[in-house]
Amino acid sequence: MRNSFLHRMSKTALMSGASVAMFALGAAPAMAQDADSADTAGTNDYVIVTGSRIKRTGFDSPTPATVMSGDLIEDLGQINAAETLKLIPQNSSFQSDATAGITAGANVGASFANLRGLNPYNGTRTLTLVNTRRFVPSSDGGAVDLNIIPSSMISRVETVTGGASAAYGSDAVAGVVNIILDTDFEGFRGQVDYGQTSRGDGETYHASLTLGTGFADGRGHVVIGGEFQDQKGIGDCADVRLWCAEGWDRFTNASNILDNGMLSGYDIPGSPGYGLPNFIIGPDSKQAFNDPHGVVRNRAPADPAARNKRFNDDGTGILDFDTGNYVSTSTFGARQGGDGASTYADPDIQTPVERYVGYLYSEYELTDTLNVYGEFTYANRTASNSGVTAGPRSTFFVKPTNPYLPAELVGLLNGTEFSLGKDIDNQVPARNAAKSEVFRGLVGVNGSFGDSWSWDLYYQYGRNDRHQDRDNSRVNTPFIYALDAVVDPMTNEIVCAELLEADPDPIATGCVPFNLFGLDNLDPAAVAYAYRPVVEDFEYTQHVIAGSIQGEIYEGWGAGPIGVAAGGEYRDEGGDVTHGDIPNYNDYAFTFGLDFAGDISVMEGFFELNVPLLRDSPLANYLEINGAVRQTRNKASDRLTSEEKVSNATSWKVSTIYDITEGLRFRGSRSRDIRAAGFRELYLKNVPTEEGSSQGIVDNPAIPGSPGGGGDDPTPILSGGAFSLTPEKADTTTLGFVVSPGFAPGLTFSADWYQIKIKDVVTTLTGQGIVNFCNEYDLFCDRITYANPMDITFVDARQVNLGALTVRGFDFEVAYNLPLDDLYSGLAGDLNLRLMANHQYDFVVTPDPTVDPTDYAGQSGPVLDGGDFNPAPNWIWNGFVSYNYGGFNSTVTVRRVGSGIYGVQYTGPEDDGYDPMLANSISTNRVDAATYVDLAVSYAFGVGSNEENFEVFASVNNLFDKKPPVAPGGGGLGGSNYPTNPVYFDTFGTRFRTGLRVRF
Repeated sequence: MRNSFLHRMSKTALMSGASVAMFALGAAPAMAQDADSADTAGTNDYVIVTGSRIKRTGFDSPTPATVMSGDLIEDLGQINAAETLKLIPQNSSFQSDATAGITAGANVGASFANLRGLNPYNGTRTLTLVNTRRFVPSSDGGAVDLNIIPSSMISRVETVTGGASAAYGSDAVAGVVNIILDTDFEGFRGQVDYGQTSRGDGETYHASLTLGTGFADGRGHVVIGGEFQDQKGIGDCADVRLWCAEGWDRFTNASNILDNGMLSGYDIPGSPGYGLPNFIIGPDSKQAFNDPHGVVRNRAPADPAARNKRFNDDGTGILDFDTGNYVSTSTFGARQGGDGASTYADPDIQTPVERYVGYLYSEYELTDTLNVYGEFTYANRTASNSGVTAGPRSTFFVKPTNPYLPAELVGLLNGTEFSLGKDIDNQVPARNAAKSEVFRGLVGVNGSFGDSWSWDLYYQYGRNDRHQDRDNSRVNTPFIYALDAVVDPMTNEIVCAELLEADPDPIATGCVPFNLFGLDNLDPAAVAYAYRPVVEDFEYTQHVIAGSIQGEIYEGWGAGPIGVAAGGEYRDEGGDVTHGDIPNYNDYAFTFGLDFAGDISVMEGFFELNVPLLRDSPLANYLEINGAVRQTRNKASDRLTSEEKVSNATSWKVSTIYDITEGLRFRGSRSRDIRAAGFRELYLKNVPTEEGSSQGIVDNPAIPGSPGGGGDDPTPILSGGAFSLTPEKADTTTLGFVVSPGFAPGLTFSADWYQIKIKDVVTTLTGQGIVNFCNEYDLFCDRITYANPMDITFVDARQVNLGALTVRGFDFEVAYNLPLDDLYSGLAGDLNLRLMANHQYDFVVTPDPTVDPTDYAGQSGPVLDGGDFNPAPNWIWNGFVSYNYGGFNSTVTVRRVGSGIYGVQYTGPEDDGYDPMLANSISTNRVDAATYVDLAVSYAFGVGSNEENFEVFASVNNLFDKKPPVAPGGGGLGGSNYPTNPVYFDTFGTRFRTGLRVRF
């Protein structure tokens, strides 16, 4: 019943980038798509390879591709397509269940494909297909959440890394992930499993069921499947993992304020920081003046005698507050040591996710040459994460007359107000939750005529409804009123001062005064008055009508028939994002932005030609050339402003296969790819940040002694989409070879060089980035408003088209399939080895031709600019060693993330030219490598007359509990969400899964 693992892994290798050409090169026979066809290769089974629209005999693709089979997914004990994508070295898992601290928002818990790390934060450059067709986006950025794919029904996952716009249209700049479901399944297949970490958290319950059968005497076929997963998640980082509790972070040693009011820094002679670099990587990170008791910040207007005091537990007295080191003059940001909670007390290590997925596929043969089919998907995903609650802003001053203040502090204040720092997360928790429902329905007809011609026509409707809510967003005016507590002279009760005014502000109605001093003194009624929930609803629909035809137009001249494919597609999609009828919405400290809505309609036509030139000739065993072109018309319409625009673009691709001998193939491709800005990039509208908050401040270079990290010029910053964005253009080149030596049957090696050059890159710049570009390069100065040179009053940081981005590197793959009895007749079983590697040596960002380019290649430190792109360590590789005998299988997976640079903008002791007096100096600029080992075993056995209808399996990931390297960062304004980079490094620790499968 169960296919041999050798055949299954051979299938995987044959369809991979290393072994697209594991074949008899001269004859180019059909490649094995499954274990059974592996025995009948050469029977001219036609398939369509991802990256092309022409059917071929075999997976003879000139573009590097990697395929992970459904059988391999089972052998590894995986239950989610996102886990499979993590095995591919070219994929960067920026948006996943491990990155909630970085990506908390409406996409919390989602997992997106992100080839080459090229996805922008508000969009995607990786096209995700299901059964070679587009899927309705599950995010307003256009990406498809892999959680909504029924993993139990996956036949294989095909990944093409490189431009594929000519074949599939926009978004395929970095490549395509094509998830092929097993629509031919017959029988019954069920699975139940349970997993958790070695520490007892991260519990996951999972079950799936698939049924398939024929009907109408074999003319029809139906497959139905369902899947459920309940992932409990892993809690707040510093509370549940010792490596996180160590609190490693990057501290800024510039313009720091000491307890006595003096300044310290790397460039201030005689200060404690002098002689140390500007940036320090060290443990014990906490936030400046952030303490659950409440603390008087070291800043005006408080009397110096009252500063650096914290309240005792019940708020009736004060104690000296240990401020720690590297405290910015802005009085917020990371500091090392002292009193208070860890910087990492809030971010979740793993997001809790619950998902339901249902899938139905049916087809019916109306005649011998005409079929009708339908495909329906329903998915429901809920996820949540804990966050940080906004306490009192540094400019919300407490008056010395506040009746809740201890008398001792009132005396020290000497009539001055003070700025209160307080961590209120335990008393006013913030929870971000999102629920998404996705429906996709497709009906189509296909058929054939003549000897080689086939056609397909379908209509697809998709809808995504997502609701997001966040608890306890601070409402500024009510908060200020609640903070201003006084004694009512008539009742002798403590009330809000505004209520005693002759004509009180209507907003003060219901005001309950705050007692923010000490622990657990907050009145729930005061919290309910000053903190309110915020919501966001996202509705998105997609209509697609597409048709294609393909066949052979000429028998050729002995090398093989000339094939063509042509077709067209009309896609109309659009959505609404609303936020409820919330009064005074702009007064909230945190919102999901303003309402926005828009439509995108796309009309495309494509043509592809494949010409075999030589076969069995003295010049070549086989030679072919392939060309494709696509014309695209994109129309965007803003529903709220009635703005419209139309863009036209042409994408194309030329590729070739050149087989010199049966064991050596060369391949190459060159393409022009396009990507139009997506829904969120065009239409997103936001509220400007709060002036003076951690998101509403910049370092103004015109101000002497600018701190270089904490900010010195409070100003509102506007982010969001821009309707003026123009389409991106990318030129992609790949060159490679595949070797399958005759002296080592079963061994295949491939190497491919790639280069992707993207122009007019759609990107998000921070407010500080806008200021820096203006100051250093005279760019984007029109986006800054000044009252005078030393007072910036507004920064427009909406999305822009920015220069160019160039990525270069090599992909390698080795596969070796070895029946052990070939070595020695007494040995039993099959051994399979596979290695996939990516070496990225260039990740060059050129903001403008007048600006020096920056090469981020090799950086494995914090994500950049909120995740707008994600460079990788120079080397990442995954290796598999598998043994199969009878019903037993064992697979060891080794994943290596090479050592990297912490940040290319820094200079550390390991770098040339290091000097601690440099403004970009850092105590260390390297991130250690990490190696992770996984083990999976399974055993199939029979009950009754069936040989192998039951299977037990178990897997252990991160077998040796390797803790992640130190690589803090990833937060806004250069802050840290984790002391490591969870995009590349495992943060869960050792975890296991065990379960049972049943097949009939």
